[in-house]
Amino acid sequence: MLDFTFHRKIARIIKMLADTLHVNLPRAISIFYRTDTCRLMHDPTTQLHTMSDTYILNDVIAELREKQG
Repeated sequence: MLDFTFHRKIARIIKMLADTLHVNLPRAISIFYRTDTCRLMHDPTTQLHTMSDTYILNDVIAELREKQG
């Protein structure tokens, strides 16, 4: 995936995360970049970046719920 396209995808996911969690964008960025899902997205061997934005957002939400309790 081209860097520009990849970074736009991340930006869309972060915006969706902010809307879902009702937090501001800086907080959503902080949350997203601390997740294993983000780490996996940056690993091209996982191919996670090829999944839909909603699929990835759901992974992030599930990961956050799992970490909470």
